[in-house]
Amino acid sequence: MSTAQWLQQTSTLLECKQVDDLIGQFMQTLEDELGLLDTLLLTPSVDGRYLQPSKPTSTGLLKVDGQVSWNVTDFQHPFAHVLQTAKPMVLDYYSLAYWHDNPQFAAFISGIEKDHSLLLYPLKQNCQLLGVLCFALDSSRSLLQRQDWQQYSEVFIRHWQWLTSVADQTGQACQLTDSIAEIRDEMTLQTNLNRLSGELVGESSEMDKLRKDILRGAGTVLSVLVQGETGTGKELVAKAVHDYSSRHKAPFIAINCAAIPENLLESELFGYEKGAFSGANSKKIGLIAQAAKGTLFLDEIGDMPLSLQSKLLRVLESGHFRAVGGSTELHSDFRLVAATHVNLKERVNAGEFRRDLYYRLNQFPVTVPVLKARLGDLPQLIRHFIGRFNRHHQAQITGIRYEALSKLTSYHYPGNVRELRNVVEYACALTAHQGEIDVNALPTFEESSCESSNVSELEGHEYADIGDLKEAVAQFERNVIRTRINRFKGDRTKAAMSLGLPKRTFSHKCLKLEINE
Repeated sequence: MSTAQWLQQTSTLLECKQVDDLIGQFMQTLEDELGLLDTLLLTPSVDGRYLQPSKPTSTGLLKVDGQVSWNVTDFQHPFAHVLQTAKPMVLDYYSLAYWHDNPQFAAFISGIEKDHSLLLYPLKQNCQLLGVLCFALDSSRSLLQRQDWQQYSEVFIRHWQWLTSVADQTGQACQLTDSIAEIRDEMTLQTNLNRLSGELVGESSEMDKLRKDILRGAGTVLSVLVQGETGTGKELVAKAVHDYSSRHKAPFIAINCAAIPENLLESELFGYEKGAFSGANSKKIGLIAQAAKGTLFLDEIGDMPLSLQSKLLRVLESGHFRAVGGSTELHSDFRLVAATHVNLKERVNAGEFRRDLYYRLNQFPVTVPVLKARLGDLPQLIRHFIGRFNRHHQAQITGIRYEALSKLTSYHYPGNVRELRNVVEYACALTAHQGEIDVNALPTFEESSCESSNVSELEGHEYADIGDLKEAVAQFERNVIRTRINRFKGDRTKAAMSLGLPKRTFSHKCLKLEINE
């Protein structure tokens, strides 16, 4: 091969951009141009303890099975001697017999015949050994006196080292990029947690977990089911899921399923065409359509009628729906967040809620803790509500006295955070300008006489005589609500607040229980 041809091969070699391509090009060129019977490159393992073939299998004269490797400190094979001395070694057929005690090496050279020899050539650069070339060739040939292929090998070594260093730098750059991305994600998470702590107040572990769950849920496309007792702030949680999601610039549409009569809830959700029913004097766009690209929040979804549940499931699965009285399919791309204070799993087992809809809603569950489980957050919550009252009413209540705080801390808050907020606002209204909330400004905390009297009334009955549990529970609710309305002289707003219920939910219960007082 002429010098010009070697230069051409060198140019081709330098065009290789990947290490595997480089090795393949190098070995093929040597085999073709030197007339070799077989070639193999052995390279050190990552830990430098073993020599491994550059190609996993070979069925030529030099045989490897993909599992073979040689310990660099085991001098029962010649590779260790080549590495130790850093000098080439030529082994003819009879010299190779000396190494047959090593089973792996014996298998490796099992294809070598009497007129063949093996050349082991160390690849080194600046005293660093990078591998061992193995050439199977005719015994009559001598390659060590030729400088052309050895110079070609030096170019290969330099380009190999350069590609390896580039790969290492690229890997380090990728690791650095990943690390920077992780740091940014952590900083974003911490920033959002700090922002969220101003909306969902509390330093307890329960609130810390809640805020993290909200941000995790907001980062997904899954439906979120917010569960918690009445008054815990489920709508605030739902709004936070929307605000910290990729849909935060689109609408947040909310509806309380318990506050809308069954016959109107469908038209509120799906909308209706003009003339669809009596009173439909014009076309109305439903909440599902209004929530397109944004979030639809269904509060108290446990009270949704079974007949409507199947229609909602279809919308969640396909995104398609039809307005009441409409003849064409509509589409809305929205994210659903639902909330309930009831145990939906129990409703499912009782046949009162669709199992398939439950699993579709419960893709990302979030549980809001009750206030009595985090009473340590009370001082911070009280300060928050005092500040809120001051902003809304241009007041300057400066704080709360220790005795009043102690009394608030000793209460168990069946109405949760909503009840605490109402208590604090009531106390603020009775506190002088630039004054502190005193114990005298607090309402009287006492167990409701109507609940206790009705419980006693029920306890006086023989439970075995109850034949309809639902009716018994409904009668109990009816007695409690009627007594509370009478107590507040017909003021349903105060009655609802005293029971820790939203006014719409309270009104719906009155309608459902046929309470007309």
